[in-house]
Amino acid sequence: MKKTAYLFSLLGLAVMMTSCNKDPEYFELPDQPDQMFVKASATDIVLEKTLANQTALTLSWNSAVSPISSDDKVTYGVRFYETAQKSDHVSDLIELGEGVNELSFTHDQLNNIVSRWALPGESVDVTAQVLAYIQNDQKYVKPISSKVSFKVVGYEKFPVRLYMHLVNTTAGTSKEVKLEQRQLGTGIYEAYVEGLTACDYYFTTTSAEYPAYGKAADGKLAYVESGSFDKFSNTETGKRTIIVDINEEYNDCRFLDMIQLPTPGQIWIVGDGTSIGWNPNEASGKLEMVGSAREPYLYAWTGEFIAGKEFKIGLGVNYDGEFFFAPESNADPLTNHTLLEPRLQSAGGDVKWVPSVSGRYTLTLSLLRTDMWTKFEPAE
Repeated sequence: MKKTAYLFSLLGLAVMMTSCNKDPEYFELPDQPDQMFVKASATDIVLEKTLANQTALTLSWNSAVSPISSDDKVTYGVRFYETAQKSDHVSDLIELGEGVNELSFTHDQLNNIVSRWALPGESVDVTAQVLAYIQNDQKYVKPISSKVSFKVVGYEKFPVRLYMHLVNTTAGTSKEVKLEQRQLGTGIYEAYVEGLTACDYYFTTTSAEYPAYGKAADGKLAYVESGSFDKFSNTETGKRTIIVDINEEYNDCRFLDMIQLPTPGQIWIVGDGTSIGWNPNEASGKLEMVGSAREPYLYAWTGEFIAGKEFKIGLGVNYDGEFFFAPESNADPLTNHTLLEPRLQSAGGDVKWVPSVSGRYTLTLSLLRTDMWTKFEPAE
């Protein structure tokens, strides 16, 4: 009897040890089976500019039904992503209402999506995902997903780059500047020019004379394929960021006086007034560019701020470089939105911001010299 009890004790201990060694199990919402079986009207699509307003792709799917109650409302959403680069190349979600089982895209609409992922003429594998959202008052249901993949070849709606021709008629000199898109397919181009002088200027889409963009009667950009055209005139001098937007709603060129980061993308927050602490150039403390391609001067950091403690913003790789310092000692970012030029600590002292509140906030900086400011708002 004692031997039996002893064996049972050992067995119980073994079970306990086994259970202790198991990996922890976390709750996960179950995936719902695909009920929609989305279909694409074509598997190999070659987009054509001459057919811009005609249908290139139609997605169709079956209606989804709530696993809880057939009376639940079901709405849909559609998005696209590059099959091989889902995390980086994904479109905005297109939200649809109830009872929608089909959605079509023109050559122009589909080209606007894929042109951000591949060069014109290149084939790209694309996945379309239909999501069904179940509206139940008592229980959350994970959206139902259905996917279909196909190949797309896009066309050139916007040239990959522009060439800016700066003509100084007084000195009899000219200069060519290449403008690039921050993101393919946006039609927004940018270049940083040093030593800019008063000049006339125009743009071409290649190194050839045409096609060109000259000046229209309303001061906007005018696309010309041959013949003479008016040039723009510039009076700005020094260092400028030039941004050209050839989308129809803008068709403009702007010369912006922006603060240039010593190293592109190298701007970070530091201080015990944040969750970063005093670790210089910490990856989690990097500010991100949050403006559109038309506003590349807006940067922001979202994180935990601590009331009564300090912070500043670095531009170098360590404490030896330039910083954005507070406009005055203990400036509260909640109420003081002044932003001064970056400088070395030796050029004015180690002046820091001190927030009056704790919590998760977003600090935004405008690096446009003609409109420098900060914004400090609760994070969503």
